[in-house]
Amino acid sequence: MSGEVNSKMPTIPNHINEFLSQTLVAVVSTVDAGGSPRSAPIWYHWEDGSAYMFTGRRTLKWRNIMRNSVASLCVDWREPPYRSVILDGSVEEVQRPLYDLVLSMAVRYYGEEDGRAFA
Repeated sequence: MSGEVNSKMPTIPNHINEFLSQTLVAVVSTVDAGGSPRSAPIWYHWEDGSAYMFTGRRTLKWRNIMRNSVASLCVDWREPPYRSVILDGSVEEVQRPLYDLVLSMAVRYYGEEDGRAFA
């Protein structure tokens, strides 16, 4: 299942776009059935002001999003100088070829050979 977090920002500064275009692992936070936050690491793809990610329909992340589409995505650099971008918004399912998205992310995070094997 693929989805996107749209940041609701009208214009995104270049330095933010550049930061989000790096190969970093994000943390997505959703709201569970009891109203508590649940956070999990996730790959993402930044494109045209939206963060795309994928997860299985049986995952807790997806079930939480189906109940309550509000989410937060934190992308951070964990070495000095520390910095982060946090996107708050709603997640929506997008109609996009899932294999292409997974393949592009897998190659980005694992490299060409291992990424193709993963996808």
